[in-house]
Amino acid sequence: MSSRKLLTNFDNVPKMEIGPLAQNCLTNTVGNTRYPKAKPQTDALTAALTPYLAAASILHPTPTQTAELNQLRTALNAALSAVAQMANLLYPDDEAALLSTGLALTKERERHTTLEAPLRFQLVDGPTPGTLCAKAKRPPHAVALKYLYTLDPTEADIEWYVVVVRDGDALLTQCKSGDKVYCKVAAVGGDTDQQPFADVLSRIAQ
Repeated sequence: MSSRKLLTNFDNVPKMEIGPLAQNCLTNTVGNTRYPKAKPQTDALTAALTPYLAAASILHPTPTQTAELNQLRTALNAALSAVAQMANLLYPDDEAALLSTGLALTKERERHTTLEAPLRFQLVDGPTPGTLCAKAKRPPHAVALKYLYTLDPTEADIEWYVVVVRDGDALLTQCKSGDKVYCKVAAVGGDTDQQPFADVLSRIAQ
């Protein structure tokens, strides 16, 4: 699995935490041997942090001062983001080096070992005689749907025809008018290849 990166969006950091975070970043990055060429970014961060702290310390700001604080916060977020982006480019696979900036890493990818079976599974007539269309709703975290179909439901899954679609309907063509076709569908994604199938549906091709 690829290494995590530093967060580059600071819009959701609380007002009381953004100043200490920026100061911690400066303390850790200025003079850091891993970042010998970071002076432009740290100078910009210092230039953004100083006026922000002064404006944030006003206990009862006027509307004008509040607007100015919001502008200063935007500048501070951008300066922090510039430090994070610089570090991510320099050390894309070194989490220790990234953490040495004093900034935080992105969260690990949420794992979804087993996905839900697809919903609203239907088997309907196809666009031409002797074909069928299978359709279903892709469950959360799935990247595609895998349809298996056969004329003999007693066969092992490996013997069934397979159609994988990311979006839209699956066209079942390995049949002819009058054939009874059996079909089932599972989600594609998660951390295992075998995902649960929806109930088998059957329909006679017209």
